Amino acid sequence: MAIVKMDKLSIIGLESDKDKLLRDLMDQGTVELIDQSDRLQQEDWAAIVQKDGEEDRVSRVESQLSEVQTALDAIERYDTSKKPLFNTRKAVSQSAYDTKLSGREHIRSEVSRILDLHNQWNDLKSEENGIVSDQASLKPWATYELPLDQTGTRYVRTMCGILPIVANVQEMEQKIEAVSEATQVTILSSDMEQLYISVLCMRADEEAIVDVMKSYGFTMASFKDMKGTVKENAERLTRRLAEVQGEEKNLEQKLAEAVSSKEDLQYYYDSLILERDKAKASENFLKTGKAFQMEGWMVADARKNIEKVVEENGCICEITEPAKDEQTPILLKNNSMVTPFEAITSMYALPRSYEIDPTPFFAFFYFVFFGMMFADMGYGAVLAIACFAVLKCFDLEGTSYRLIKTMAFCGISTFLWGALFGGFLGDFVSVVSETFFGHRITITPLWFDPLSDPMKLLVFSCVLGTVHLFVGMGIKAYMQIRDGKLVDAIQEVFAWYLLIVGAALFLFGSSLFTGAVTIGKYLAIAGAVIIVGFPVVRGKGVGKLLGLWDLYGATSYLADILSYSRLLALGLASAVIAQVFNKLGSLFGGLPVVLAAILFLLIAAIGHVLNFAINALGAYVHASRLQYVEFFGKFYEGGGDEFQPFAKNTKYMKIVKEEK
Repeated sequence: MAIVKMDKLSIIGLESDKDKLLRDLMDQGTVELIDQSDRLQQEDWAAIVQKDGEEDRVSRVESQLSEVQTALDAIERYDTSKKPLFNTRKAVSQSAYDTKLSGREHIRSEVSRILDLHNQWNDLKSEENGIVSDQASLKPWATYELPLDQTGTRYVRTMCGILPIVANVQEMEQKIEAVSEATQVTILSSDMEQLYISVLCMRADEEAIVDVMKSYGFTMASFKDMKGTVKENAERLTRRLAEVQGEEKNLEQKLAEAVSSKEDLQYYYDSLILERDKAKASENFLKTGKAFQMEGWMVADARKNIEKVVEENGCICEITEPAKDEQTPILLKNNSMVTPFEAITSMYALPRSYEIDPTPFFAFFYFVFFGMMFADMGYGAVLAIACFAVLKCFDLEGTSYRLIKTMAFCGISTFLWGALFGGFLGDFVSVVSETFFGHRITITPLWFDPLSDPMKLLVFSCVLGTVHLFVGMGIKAYMQIRDGKLVDAIQEVFAWYLLIVGAALFLFGSSLFTGAVTIGKYLAIAGAVIIVGFPVVRGKGVGKLLGLWDLYGATSYLADILSYSRLLALGLASAVIAQVFNKLGSLFGGLPVVLAAILFLLIAAIGHVLNFAINALGAYVHASRLQYVEFFGKFYEGGGDEFQPFAKNTKYMKIVKEEK
């Protein structure tokens, strides 16, 4: 239960062996390659090596990936099969994967065919949009009977144009008549914004008439390359639209039939991912004319397997431990009960290599805190069953798997705390029994009812929070002692233990046992003396007074402890809201039984769904906050880089190793 130990790996081999070595390292999935560009800045290295890389191959494969993804997207819209709630990779054996890709050329030709169909469909769709746009543009001119390509005769000019709806057409016609009486302006149609007009005038007067109309906002209409009348063009467009839509349906039918090739395309896509990743891996290598050199971080436990792979490929390697202060990639390894809570750690930050993985220490507290804040047997059962069902039905991986399993565990905690506090959908059982059966049945808490005795839960929350803080401080002390800083551990951790425990006994010890107040007084004094005295002995100048400032930090510890009162607040909120909705539903108890039952269940269902969603989210957020702020704040920095091994990071298929 710790951070996985990493070693540094260096390999030298012949260029001819590189591809096979990369395939084997990818199969192992335990090495993270290191970019060595910085070494080329050193004269001794730059004189004998150059950076490796296969940029052309990477570019070509990424182009193929883009094509396959476009083909997959093209047929996805016609896939009528039921979509899963979660997208997961399909587990396949290496042999099955290789067999499927034996028809690689056929799959490539299928990709080309689908892309051709998709491009044709896009072209037709563009044409259809253009036709629809042309039809819309012709609609206002439906009553115009002259050919659209006809601009007039030798002496007469015909024009079509647009005026703003607010234009004073009567006034414009009067001014036009003053210029030339041989002019006719006809309003063909209008909409909310514009007037559509036709104008007949003498060519000799055209310029003057257009100037008048422009002063009223006139704009000449354009009919592109249309010939013939509006009616003739509308009929032509209608015929062509029908033809285009027919061709589209034919192509869509072919694309729908291509859905049967979807899995083949997914296999091919993943093979291209592996090919690209192997090509990109070379960017981390250095090379001479015939040899290459690479470095990486490897899981220490994989040493024998890596040495075997290197030997089988005719290469040589050197495996060394990292320097004392050297940062290594971070890979966490915990047991099956703790691993799910790594999702909470990674959402904050992974630890640095010199730190301790906090997951095993806070997992129990997170489990407890979430349950206390949500505390209801009904909600807990729903959450646990739903999450375990998802894990059973879907092969989740990574953060999704860990987070769902964390919520499943938290559902169990919620159920247990609900039993301790006597809550099942609030007071659902009591309300139903009293409203519909005239006899109140109450679930007896295994411990106590927080609504009846909230102070008891508040005290317990603060005590539990103090233990939580003490664990975090204890981890800090361990790290300081490990690093040879025993005095710092005494001053910064153990002295505060004495002060906080002593203060608690001094204030509340009289209710515990005789003499507790006296013991508490001396423990608190001892802690305060250490906190103030150690800087006086160890410090210089102003540093001797830092102990007084550190002692002022007692207020922050008090604030931290009081922040755990949110365990009480959220726990009560969940229970009270549930009871409110139960009460609202019971108000219809005087109606006929069937109708009252229906209304009660409807109101209760809506209310409990809302309460579940809001308070489950609140419990998740605040349980995380208590770790991130109060717990991590005592010892944890974070900022480690996640271990990213050179492995088969496919998108659709999960290639599993076959047992030999």
